[in-house]
Amino acid sequence: MRQPSRLVMLAALCLCSVIVGAAASPWTKKFEGSNYGAFFDAALTPDGNVVVVGATNHLHVSPYSGDSLLMKLTLDGDIIWEQSWGGDGYEQAWAVASVPSDGFLIFGETDSFGAGDRDFFLLKVSDEGIEQWVKMYGGAHREWPYGMLPLSNGDFLLHGFTTVESGSRRQYAVRVSAQGDPLWEYVAGDAGEEIILDALETATGEIILCLSVDEDGGIAKLDANGNVLWTRRYELAGWQFSSAIASTGDGGFLLAGFSMSEGARRQVDTWLVRCDASGEIQWETSFGDPTCDDYAQVLLRLEDGTYLVGGLGIGMPLSRIDSNGNVLSSQLLTGSHICAVKALLALEDGSFLAAGMIQIRSGRSYDAIVLRADMDG
Repeated sequence: MRQPSRLVMLAALCLCSVIVGAAASPWTKKFEGSNYGAFFDAALTPDGNVVVVGATNHLHVSPYSGDSLLMKLTLDGDIIWEQSWGGDGYEQAWAVASVPSDGFLIFGETDSFGAGDRDFFLLKVSDEGIEQWVKMYGGAHREWPYGMLPLSNGDFLLHGFTTVESGSRRQYAVRVSAQGDPLWEYVAGDAGEEIILDALETATGEIILCLSVDEDGGIAKLDANGNVLWTRRYELAGWQFSSAIASTGDGGFLLAGFSMSEGARRQVDTWLVRCDASGEIQWETSFGDPTCDDYAQVLLRLEDGTYLVGGLGIGMPLSRIDSNGNVLSSQLLTGSHICAVKALLALEDGSFLAAGMIQIRSGRSYDAIVLRADMDG
């Protein structure tokens, strides 16, 4: 079974023209070299800046090595401070959240510490990025992270997958307090591969999990104690999975992700699904450049009810869609390399920040990139 999330490398990519729109104070910063591999998440800070996290080295081939990367930037892209965290093995930071009391929580993966092959870590750092404490979660087999969801009561949901004796992947999540203490652990699934790629909290405190189940997408609803209320698996033609989930504002959910068609062409596009409050599909569609493989990585709901969809593909694709899945605009944010948007933040002036990675010419590793543009790219 192919792993869908750690950037499915696209074999049928082509060159596309770059479209750059006007932006409020636009800029692009690329961080190159062995100390900068990728950005995976970003969070605004109480003092009006941004923290981005990722990896000093991001490879798709062994030997895997590198540390978690933490940087604080101004909204003009200037570095305020820069830190790395790790041991003798391989660490990557996959998510960050600002803590109201002081500093930030960093969530990621480690094979230097913990109980087994690879484990979750949760790192608390000060406002200057200095380690205050770190805790590990997982067992003897491999745990792989995909995201951290801040919850309304101050807790956090850490999610991804865990492996079992057979080598199969199971949905895995841990709810922890703001001090990192585990409150409950969730393991579910019986397919060959089940991964929690994203999550959101409802207004009444339930948790919606965005899933990849073998070559299908799906969602699950948990109560606040981690008990399963229902699950949905969408067994459609071709291969789909949902990378991101957002509220529709009326109790339903919008999912965005990956769709690969059947047949000889095997075109890869962005997949959109709208579900009602019970997880039943109301509609599903796909879109993308007809000559380039590309698909969604990030979904951001805007105040006007439209959505930004940040993707993986040539030129760092960005689309704006309405609540019915109609594409209002599609732009490419950077040049002709394979790029991925891994985080989107809306700013008060109507612009946004995008953070992610850009493939370097060797085709096996990446540089970190962050940019600011208006809502049309």
